[in-house]
Amino acid sequence: MNSAWWQLDLQVPVEAAAAIEAQLLEAGAEAISFLEQDAREALFVAGELWENSHCQALFAADVHGEAYLHALIESAGWHHYGASVQAVADQDWVANTQARFPARQFGKLWVVPSWDQAPQDALYELQLDPGQAFGTGAHPTTSRCLHFLESRIRGGECVIDYGCGSGILAIAALLLGAKTAYGVDTDPQALKVALANAERNGVAEQLQLSLPEQSPLPLADILVANILAGPLLQLATTLAALTKPGGWIALSGILHSQEARIQEAYATHFNLTTPQHEEDWSLLYGQRKSGD
Repeated sequence: MNSAWWQLDLQVPVEAAAAIEAQLLEAGAEAISFLEQDAREALFVAGELWENSHCQALFAADVHGEAYLHALIESAGWHHYGASVQAVADQDWVANTQARFPARQFGKLWVVPSWDQAPQDALYELQLDPGQAFGTGAHPTTSRCLHFLESRIRGGECVIDYGCGSGILAIAALLLGAKTAYGVDTDPQALKVALANAERNGVAEQLQLSLPEQSPLPLADILVANILAGPLLQLATTLAALTKPGGWIALSGILHSQEARIQEAYATHFNLTTPQHEEDWSLLYGQRKSGD
């Protein structure tokens, strides 16, 4: 049977995803998806653990041949991203994508894509489709942060989401009752996606988005940082300075083996509690000390 599609697979560092997506679209990809990966599929780059995303791009076989895709990989230098090409039969790609991302519950909060719905008795509903800025609630790191926010927000808080990606944590905080939220990310494309998601959920006026070097941030009642162990170590002093005395911090994107280093870096500023675990990942959280 002749193939209907060629599928190009790449293991893409998160920070390169937007640029690679643009290249794939320009090369003629008909569909592109980014899937969050777990710890077993992360890469060590320059001594640090960088989260990888599995990128799948589909090219119509009647338009582009296999040789074209191998030439694209060569010219783009994607060999170091583990590039591979395989023939796939025609199928309902939309249905397959939707099946991977159903509505998910996090305590009182439901994260709901456009093709699904929350139960009628759901108290809080966050509308979000998977896209190029990561964070859908499907990955354990995001899941733990959502559970943390759901258990900690009482109403009226100022929340900072440092490394906001899709904006899911900042938007969730606002829906759960926070008064204001601030999203920070190094990727301008992520900030655009986060704004669109905030508008979709009716909280754009309460959410301020910026690059790290832009507008100064207020002190947060709650600060969440779902990034990676390396950046968390580098940002320990910065994140502590952004958290009110008595305020809470939640740190995610940490493998179990990295807990001790993160705890040591933050123990000067925070009274950390017992870590929470989900699969291979840890959530560290605690309360800001006074007077340091």
